[in-house]
Amino acid sequence: MNESPDAHAKTLQEERPPRPTYIPAAMAMSIMFTVWGITTHWLMSVAGIALMTASLWAWVNEIRRAWRES
Repeated sequence: MNESPDAHAKTLQEERPPRPTYIPAAMAMSIMFTVWGITTHWLMSVAGIALMTASLWAWVNEIRRAWRES
């Protein structure tokens, strides 16, 4: 707990912002498809759920990859 201010500043400088990705937009679109399918046709909901599964899988893998790098 007795870290010097310099060590804390160095840690903050080493952190990189997350790289841009399409995954949050794909997740939002999958939610929209799922809700749209409820009001229109069940196949749209199926497409939304499939896209949501793929987006969630990609997002979790992206997080795992970032943790592995650090």
